[in-house]
Amino acid sequence: MTESKRKRIVVACTVGAVLLVVMLAFVMVYQLISMKIMDNKLSELNSAIAYYEQLIEEGTDTYEARSTLNWIKMRAYELGYEFDEDVGLIKK
Repeated sequence: MTESKRKRIVVACTVGAVLLVVMLAFVMVYQLISMKIMDNKLSELNSAIAYYEQLIEEGTDTYEARSTLNWIKMRAYELGYEFDEDVGLIKK
């Protein structure tokens, strides 16, 4: 093997190694950026979940309040319904 052939092989291996390192660096940067984007999406989804859980809890309180008999009767009177136990307090 001549000296020039050996130099060419060494240069080719060096270039290949440098290209490999550069490509791996690009992949690492891409992965870091995509991980950051996914973390942002995850935090947005967690905040949305917390918001909707709060709405559900508030809605449960409203549902319990509105499902009581007094609320149902009040809404029925507003809509014009009469019950059998009414003594004629409501005028038509």
